[in-house]
Amino acid sequence: MRAWLAALAVFVVCILAGPTKARAQVSNIATPAIGLDRFWLEPGPGGFLAGTDASVLEPGSMHVALMASLMSRPIVLTQLQGGEEASVPVRLRLGYELAVARGITRRLQLGLAVPVIAAQDGDRLQGIDLSEKSLDPVAMGDVRLHAKFRLQEQPDAKLGYGLVMNLRLPTGNENHFAGEAGLVVGWSLLADYRWRNLRMAANLGLRLRTKEVILLSPARAHANELLATVAAEYRLPTVPVGAVLEYAKVRGDGRGPSPAELRAGLIAYVLPRATLKVATARGTTPGEVGSPAWRVMMVFAYEGR
Repeated sequence: MRAWLAALAVFVVCILAGPTKARAQVSNIATPAIGLDRFWLEPGPGGFLAGTDASVLEPGSMHVALMASLMSRPIVLTQLQGGEEASVPVRLRLGYELAVARGITRRLQLGLAVPVIAAQDGDRLQGIDLSEKSLDPVAMGDVRLHAKFRLQEQPDAKLGYGLVMNLRLPTGNENHFAGEAGLVVGWSLLADYRWRNLRMAANLGLRLRTKEVILLSPARAHANELLATVAAEYRLPTVPVGAVLEYAKVRGDGRGPSPAELRAGLIAYVLPRATLKVATARGTTPGEVGSPAWRVMMVFAYEGR
């Protein structure tokens, strides 16, 4: 327990210290130091697809999830005049993510997420007079640390509230659209509602980059972002399956990309403590970095002690 509390203390210090660097550095280079996937898997229970409710693990319990995601054309570069397609830096990407969480107290859980790009194909920056280096097919992503707090006392209340804090470490390959140039600090407020077989949630958060990245134009810097997700699940009354619908939106700080994504899928409660999620998604903001033409994803999760 002491080790977990010490880890939480270090985590909170990093969270509090991170924003003081926001906007302090700007990476004005032709290096694709951009994490293309703006929507992450939240470690722990209560997840829909990327959104989550306010539930946390019981003290001492563990939650392990493995996600596979295949997405198409999450970034497309076009000509300034005419809008014709100039390059597709990432045409297709297959990624995996392992997310682990542990309950610390009745209201607190800590989590860790490790993403890996298993295969990708694209132009990188070839053909636009920036770099002729090829895109690496395999790359490491940015490791993330998570802390989730349930704000109300009753864990089974119809209306729940929570807070998520996360720290994205620049461990990914920033030369191949797999990692950020610096630390990324995030907060999200959570609210959920349960009524019979229906579960709904809304997440509203802020993401701060300690190092902005300008890939092509200073007018489109990748900097701080607001993010919002709304999600709903309806559990079928006769079979252990739930239908999920989710919409996620990122809003750049007036200059940066503002992608959005609509997802729909099924959650199968295959075992008392295990779930299998299968979903498809589509970016609803064509041309925005991080808005894929389409995506298919699968998540297997297990909870135990």
